[in-house]
Amino acid sequence: MLRPAMAGLLAAVLAVSVVVMPTDAAGNARAPKKTLLVLGDSLTWGANYFAKTQSRLTATGQYDVVVVDGWWSRRIGGLVSTTYSGTNTYKKLVAGGLRPTAVIVGLGTNDVYFLSKRREYATLIRELMDTIGEVPVVWVNVHRVESPSTVNRSRLFNDTLERVIAEYPLASTFDWAGLAKKNPTVMAWDKIHHSPTGYEVRTKVYLELAATLAQRASDMTTTTTVAPTTVPTTVAPTTVPPTTVPPTTVPPTTTLAP
Repeated sequence: MLRPAMAGLLAAVLAVSVVVMPTDAAGNARAPKKTLLVLGDSLTWGANYFAKTQSRLTATGQYDVVVVDGWWSRRIGGLVSTTYSGTNTYKKLVAGGLRPTAVIVGLGTNDVYFLSKRREYATLIRELMDTIGEVPVVWVNVHRVESPSTVNRSRLFNDTLERVIAEYPLASTFDWAGLAKKNPTVMAWDKIHHSPTGYEVRTKVYLELAATLAQRASDMTTTTTVAPTTVPTTVAPTTVPPTTVPPTTVPPTTTLAP
């Protein structure tokens, strides 16, 4: 039987998650790879297709892996298929080996078409945020102005988003709605999607947010050399899958909602 003092020490040691930093062939510790995921709907898809978001993010050299996964009509979550659910898509990517160290979320535009209650928005936002876990996140809010109802719902969604994101210390929001109001040329004729100018502006926003997230992730990471009897104080991801590429075929329709 362990003495109380020894039992307490053992419990303290076991309570710490031990992850040894990856090493190179010579056994030297190397920094974990940085992986950026941009998870969105057709607005993200359009930015990637028309303004080359993924290749431009990769070219900055701030991340070892960049994945831009956008799909038309995608919602945050709910009872929809994996492709059309941001939460389920995230789970699928992680199951496939992706280990994001930073995430940009561009979802909610389709949800304001189908849903109208604050509690519905809050539930979906928390579901995705809890799935992402403790990594830096920036969530881009929504701007739909094609009808009075979607204007009001967009406003309610954005207010709910601010309140929920405040519960997550590593997360923040970006006010795309405010940007679009000041610069209406970013919107297409349907008042849902973006103009060519808008997709370029959105890609530039993603570039700025990616730089901010890279700094946040860097601030969080403290490399520690691990001796055989030393417990490290940081947990670093150890696996990075090959970069996935979003679809390159223009969808038959650009309408977000049915």
